[in-house]
Amino acid sequence: MSAESLEKIKMLQESRKVRIGMVYAALGAPMLGVAFGFAGSAGTLAPFNMAFPTGSMAFQLFEYMFGLLAIFIYSFMVGSAKDNFRIFKSKISWYGVFTAMTGMIGDFLFFSASAIVGGAIAGPLAALFGFWGAVITSLVYREKILQKWTIVGVIFIVAGIWVASGGMSIAAPEGVSGTIVLIGAAMGLLSAIMYGVENFAIAAGSDMIPEESTLFWRAGWALVALIILNFTIMPKFTDIASIMFQEPMWWAYAAVTGGAWGVYMIVALYIGINTAGTVGGGLLASTGFVWTTLLSMTVYGGTWSTSLLIGSLIMFAGISVMLLRPSNSISKLRE
Repeated sequence: MSAESLEKIKMLQESRKVRIGMVYAALGAPMLGVAFGFAGSAGTLAPFNMAFPTGSMAFQLFEYMFGLLAIFIYSFMVGSAKDNFRIFKSKISWYGVFTAMTGMIGDFLFFSASAIVGGAIAGPLAALFGFWGAVITSLVYREKILQKWTIVGVIFIVAGIWVASGGMSIAAPEGVSGTIVLIGAAMGLLSAIMYGVENFAIAAGSDMIPEESTLFWRAGWALVALIILNFTIMPKFTDIASIMFQEPMWWAYAAVTGGAWGVYMIVALYIGINTAGTVGGGLLASTGFVWTTLLSMTVYGGTWSTSLLIGSLIMFAGISVMLLRPSNSISKLRE
């Protein structure tokens, strides 16, 4: 077999692997909408409205508990559960802690923005994390973003996110001033940048650290952060939590949405980025936040917006461009 034939086979195998990772990221993204879409809307429901607008953080705590459990079960099934507790034993493992901390800070900023201005505004802004992750990785790592297929896909995805948010004209919750809206929007944008750093760390560390243990601590640090957040800024947390403990319905909601968040983390964020990189996987995983807006404004009872439908269609067009690019273009993404 000639060297040219071997090179062609290698290119096809690499493109197939990257495309599979992109499919994982795209298919896992709606799970984030299932999880965060409800959590962002819970603040207006009893008992969470006892601490409006931050009451939904109490629900998110229980959601994260089940998400962490789902991730632990996954690591147990793939035989890497023991690695969850070895992450502090080597210098390389501390890179995993850095990855987890950046993601946790992104969660903190997103939840805070969502509590202040609602998920309909915070979601589309946070969805830009795929763009920031791709830019950071292309600048300091080995991925190529300056391909016509990638650029067209990015333009469609970013434009779709912008249109889906109505050009940031979607109304914030009642009683929130314009200044607070700007602060909340700024926090949503900053969360996207932190998520972008996390995406870069996942891609750059994929050859050094076990993804399953990093994933476990990523979810674990987020849970710790929410515990601290609930006890420090929400005096009504214990009252809300005591009501939740007595209502099986809320446990069921937390289990379903928490499991969905865990699936998103496993399938879209980590498998997608480890397999397809931030340009291929991270951009598609970031569309989960538009699913958050879509579900919060439909299934979870929010106000419908025509711009949301149009923006979502534009975004999905960008996803199609990313997924259907030629094999030789895909194989060059992570050379």
